[in-house]
Amino acid sequence: MGWKIWGQRKKLEKGESLELLSSIEENLHKLDDKLQEVDKQLDNNEDLIQKSIRLQYKSYQEFLNKLDQTNERIDKTINYSKKYIEVKQDKDNLIEEKNYLLGKNIQWLDDIDLICDKIRGQDLEFWIQLLKNWQNQILESLETLNIYEIDILGKSFNYEVAESVSTKEKEDNKEYLPYEVVDVLQRGFIFKDGTLLRKAKVITIEEEEGKKDYE
Repeated sequence: MGWKIWGQRKKLEKGESLELLSSIEENLHKLDDKLQEVDKQLDNNEDLIQKSIRLQYKSYQEFLNKLDQTNERIDKTINYSKKYIEVKQDKDNLIEEKNYLLGKNIQWLDDIDLICDKIRGQDLEFWIQLLKNWQNQILESLETLNIYEIDILGKSFNYEVAESVSTKEKEDNKEYLPYEVVDVLQRGFIFKDGTLLRKAKVITIEEEEGKKDYE
């Protein structure tokens, strides 16, 4: 009797062990499936990572190319800026030289005018003619720079282009314009576009009292 009970218990334990093994095997299969799923996801993630890396690399290369292009433009701009500064400096130097020569020419003309005024009437016609030739040459050289003498002698005084430094009484039996300029002590000059370079210094006809409204 005891032997039968022990045999039945053995059968039950063997059945439970088989059932347990079956359950473990089933769980192992499920775990294996999950592991395969994880492997697939890892493979997919790796593909995504590789694609992302390739895209980032491509973007980085494009950025470097654009950066190189920008650097080239900056270098060109710097070169253009340097050239512009050099050209502007050359232009400023030329303007400075031009103004220096202009000032010298006008100064020489003033000196010659003064000499002509001093030797006039002293029987020095040769020297007077020579000085007049020099005067004309200087005026012509100024015209090449688009600078012209103001034509004011024998015309009514214009305060915009001349300065009256003295007046002269009217001569009898001679007609004059109102406030006529009868002598030019220092020539005045204008540029071709009408811009004033220097006012002329002149002597005008003396008008009656109450009419001197030009000053």
